Amino acid sequence: MSMGPREGRTLHAMSIDDAYEVQRVLASGPGGTTEVVSIDGLGPYLRKKIPLSLVDRRVWAVLAECTNPRLPHVVASYETPDEFAVVCDFVPGDTVSEVVDSEGRLSISRATGIALEVCEAIEDLHRHGIAHCDISPRNVLLAADGAHLIDLGIARLVGTEPSSERPNLGTHGFAAPEQYGFAPCDERTDVYSTARFLGFMLTGLEPGDAYQAALSNETVVPASLRAIIDRGSAFEPSARYQTMEEFACALSSEARKVLPPESLRTRDFSHRITAASQAVRTESAEDRPVSHAADTSDAVPGRRRERRVAVVCAIAGAAVLLIAVGLLFRAPLLEAIGAGTMFHNTDVADPAEERSPFNPDVQSPNEQTGATHAEPPSDEQPSASPSGNKATFPSEDLVVVENAWYPSGDYFQYVFALRNENETLSVDYPAVSIVGRDAEGNVVSSDQAVLPVLNPGETMYFTSIAGTGAVAPRTVEFLPVAPEEHQIRPAQSESSVFRVTGVSASTTSTGGTAFTGEVVCEKDGEAAGGVYGIHVVVVLRDAAGSLVGAVDAFEDRPKPGNAVAFEASDEKVPDYASIEAYAYAW
Repeated sequence: MSMGPREGRTLHAMSIDDAYEVQRVLASGPGGTTEVVSIDGLGPYLRKKIPLSLVDRRVWAVLAECTNPRLPHVVASYETPDEFAVVCDFVPGDTVSEVVDSEGRLSISRATGIALEVCEAIEDLHRHGIAHCDISPRNVLLAADGAHLIDLGIARLVGTEPSSERPNLGTHGFAAPEQYGFAPCDERTDVYSTARFLGFMLTGLEPGDAYQAALSNETVVPASLRAIIDRGSAFEPSARYQTMEEFACALSSEARKVLPPESLRTRDFSHRITAASQAVRTESAEDRPVSHAADTSDAVPGRRRERRVAVVCAIAGAAVLLIAVGLLFRAPLLEAIGAGTMFHNTDVADPAEERSPFNPDVQSPNEQTGATHAEPPSDEQPSASPSGNKATFPSEDLVVVENAWYPSGDYFQYVFALRNENETLSVDYPAVSIVGRDAEGNVVSSDQAVLPVLNPGETMYFTSIAGTGAVAPRTVEFLPVAPEEHQIRPAQSESSVFRVTGVSASTTSTGGTAFTGEVVCEKDGEAAGGVYGIHVVVVLRDAAGSLVGAVDAFEDRPKPGNAVAFEASDEKVPDYASIEAYAYAW
């Protein structure tokens, strides 16, 4: 009896699902189930199972770019016939709802500090175009190192239109009015929920008549803080703080006015909560700033990748064990599993070697890409030769072939092209360090971009925002990170091929620039079943052909032969003479 690829992937996902051992169920409802799980002796982990009708897969693809340690760190994901499952690192602690239930309303110092830590996490999401849409006391966890924002089950890309098929209602009392179908969700949606969340901590009550009465009582909530909550939770989005940064700055400023001096000595509210990688700061007994996140291993991307590999190895081993002891159709299923992957970040397309001003009818990615397919890593590394020696990847084979950066508000926008010049080996999750320096050569910012997979001879463009928001760099370096052993494997399978057409530029109502067009899927790669989104990068060049900037967008992946429209925009882009557009599976 034969088995098709879809059936094989389904059985593979179900075997992975069964391999997890559920330790306890934290929450269950129409929006999904949240559980504490372990697998093959590893864990505990937090697993969120979301109905397919509610999930926005693009959010989980973009979340991989976020580096703030107060956000969920995804280590694995897979899809069953009915649900999308995400496995994250487990952070021990109690939710704010549980703390308030047991202790009552929180002090101004504690409530304000928690709110600012939540703002820090949300700002990172907003910089990557994600609206959380469900900030509530049950979705903020208090751990040893502070607040952690959890549960992105109904998160959406900013600007996503309301849909009856995928309702975005959030938690009653904390969800903004537009989440009930009035308008698309954006940054101001999360501002509303965060203001209500702060009000809950200060009053100990969920929004309602009793909440409003307590909020109006100056012996409970100082008038200045009530004014911030009222503005943040205004019915009309235009009447609220327009960004989370504005809300955080207003809150930190008022906190210094209303808190007693002894509280200020134990918590520093003076800094701006703006950089995604900035640690939450307090003051030591000597009044010197220290970082709670300094010793957090998961804040280090390299260690995060190691943990991800450990989980994938455990899943692969458990799945094989299940198949060996009981599943029917062993041979075809093992063949199907061998062709499957549980990660969304898989195949990419290679840009053309010869560049010229954009021609909508010319395919931008090179169709002659190297074959690739991302399989779950195993404890035993692939061999590069028949002798059984482990594959080695010369660090000089990972090259940033071109790059550019320019100021963007208090940060800087960057774009680079990373190329794999190795002839036989692929690199999973290649990384590039982006280091900003001042005029004296001192480091003023350090970020890291992690891409999906690079096959032999392929080049991938990537753009994002970096910086601390405090000091603008004079120079920026783009340094490829030497791949670790578990990231290297022989290339195999085929990549997907996308063609970008009809790209045009226009001026938005706010004076920004929007680039629109369509992406056609010309060929599905072997791993297409595990990839649900695409990353579109619009590259800007000057008259001499030099790279000057880029904008990007994330969209749903089109089926072979079909197209999906995209819009990539920015309020300010550098002067350019020509544009190119690339699309990659993400």
